[in-house]
Amino acid sequence: YAPAPVLKTLVADSQREGQTWRYTFDEPITGWESPSFNDSAWNEGQGGFGRDDTPGAVVRTQWTGSDIWMRRTVDVDAAANPYLLIHHDEDAEVYLDGIPAASFTGYTTSYITHALPGRVRRAFADGQVVIAVHCRQTGGGQYIDVGVVDLAQND
Repeated sequence: YAPAPVLKTLVADSQREGQTWRYTFDEPITGWESPSFNDSAWNEGQGGFGRDDTPGAVVRTQWTGSDIWMRRTVDVDAAANPYLLIHHDEDAEVYLDGIPAASFTGYTTSYITHALPGRVRRAFADGQVVIAVHCRQTGGGQYIDVGVVDLAQND
């Protein structure tokens, strides 16, 4: 068997410690996912966002409506193999520096990793990255939290 991969945190999620996000429950204007979008009028809160009765969720900010839009600007180190680390309930869209990175339907009951496409992986050089997320609630549990890890092979 090959050695298990090692996960190095590039952008912390909110499982252990709440991470600060800008968010709104009101549908924003076109271009909200762009790095140049001004989100200063949005609310500020700690992830994860959702309802306490959601399996596997670590809720720090209540979200009980139908949609949430979130943004966060983070400093990152160069990464060889970046993956999203996400827990979503339900449908979610993730953008990195305004580029669509992933789209999910349904829900998870824990955090999962998801490979990033090549055009998005280039955002993970030394510098800043804007993470933008839209999550839609359709029924049952309700939660969203996102981080990024570098999935390196253990030699």
